[in-house]
Amino acid sequence: MNSIPRKSIPETFAGADVFITGGSGFMGKVLIEKLLRSCPKVGNVFVLLRPRKGKLAKERVADLVQAPLFNKLREERSNLFQKIIPIDGDCSQLRLGLQDESIRRMSNVHFVFHAAASVRFDDPLDKALLLNTRGTHEVLRWAKTLQNLKALVHISTTYSNPEIAHVEEKIYPAKMDWRQAIELVEKVDPDVLNTLAEKLSGFAPNTYTFTKGLAEQICYDYRHELPLVIFRPSIVINTETEPMPGWIENYNGPAGILSAHAAGILRTLYVSMDCHMNCIPADVSIKAIIIAAWKKSFSPRDDLVIYNSAAEPDKAMGYEFLYEESDYFSHRIPMLKMMWAPTGQATTNSTLFCVLFFLYQVIPAYFVDVVLKLCKMKPFLLKLQRSIFHAQNSLMYFTTHDWIFDTHNFRSLSKDLGELDKIHFDIAYIKQGLLEYCSLCMLGGRRYLFKESDDSIMIAFKRLKRFELADRLLKLAMFVGFAYVLRSYLPESWLQHEHLRTN
Repeated sequence: MNSIPRKSIPETFAGADVFITGGSGFMGKVLIEKLLRSCPKVGNVFVLLRPRKGKLAKERVADLVQAPLFNKLREERSNLFQKIIPIDGDCSQLRLGLQDESIRRMSNVHFVFHAAASVRFDDPLDKALLLNTRGTHEVLRWAKTLQNLKALVHISTTYSNPEIAHVEEKIYPAKMDWRQAIELVEKVDPDVLNTLAEKLSGFAPNTYTFTKGLAEQICYDYRHELPLVIFRPSIVINTETEPMPGWIENYNGPAGILSAHAAGILRTLYVSMDCHMNCIPADVSIKAIIIAAWKKSFSPRDDLVIYNSAAEPDKAMGYEFLYEESDYFSHRIPMLKMMWAPTGQATTNSTLFCVLFFLYQVIPAYFVDVVLKLCKMKPFLLKLQRSIFHAQNSLMYFTTHDWIFDTHNFRSLSKDLGELDKIHFDIAYIKQGLLEYCSLCMLGGRRYLFKESDDSIMIAFKRLKRFELADRLLKLAMFVGFAYVLRSYLPESWLQHEHLRTN
């Protein structure tokens, strides 16, 4: 950009209506909170939500703002919550499932943030195509009707083309024509389509990356018709500074690994120690998304800019680092809801992984479930271990490969910011180093995933000592049992020979 725009970010969003898909998701919540808190004069914030568990969009918004993430806003400017306008709809449906009245109500939208996606790696192809691919097309088709649209930010992922090891900030060739993909999902029986998933996707690691890659192709084809931005975050994890440090609501990234390890429920990892987990704090990524929309509002309409929101190599978390430091964090910040002593192994050998998983996770889970049954409590740990095993299998491609992400556009986002915007939309990240940030992730996992107060840490230390003793006793019992079984299967003549030799 050659000239600095006259309006700041809050001034640009003042009076502007905003439309958000995926508002109930992790990034969606952070986006809503940041817009309201830092751009308090924003117009209506329309949030598309589908009915879920018998609750309509209005009820879901009421639940959404009860998250701890909104505590600061609730204390300082609770009146701003009335700007959130729930819209009943569904990105997996044609026309986004919008009623005519909703479409008329949103005719003055200036900014669109498309964050809705099926992020499960094991989703059937039909479901992923309907939401991630056709859903994006439906958002863009509707956006073309908006007369005052200034920017549409499509939130993608740095892993939309995972077969490419060095990812530049550009569009890559399509694996399949997105129009044909949508036609297939609309006309072909889901069972047949899912049977052909691997072939159709070019043997992509999962349906998520494949369908997100197709969605980028749609944006590319619409680049001359809409003021589009493609924003690709890597693994979005705990907030670093605002509105509260460490907030998280999913098990992605170090928070999940460290807290689950400390709880004794994750003791075996299928990872390559030479690879890295590229993570970006949620608050940093959201501030960058807002800046990107702001910049688009005064830049050429048909200039499609792509941002790789990823960590630089010196701030990418190596699995070796996480593995070596996991015991440190487990003993520094122990979990109250500990199921077993935190210990374990990492490997990239699939057979060894299965053996270690059985020894380190299945057997202890069985004993804990037995104790729960004796205490007339519902056993759950074996079921949980099945889920963990399935999750690790679905992530194997990503924990054994490494990527380099070009981030020139992302790093240049702060270039034209005014002095106040540089303060309120600062995208510098992991400022105090990886060790301190991982400590924050661990505390965030403890507070917001396991719902444990910091006051319980001292009690957790005592539980840790007891579980470590139980772990040593179990290992001793297993060793004695193994020796006894081995002895019973050895030939008698061999045992007599050994006895005579030693005497």
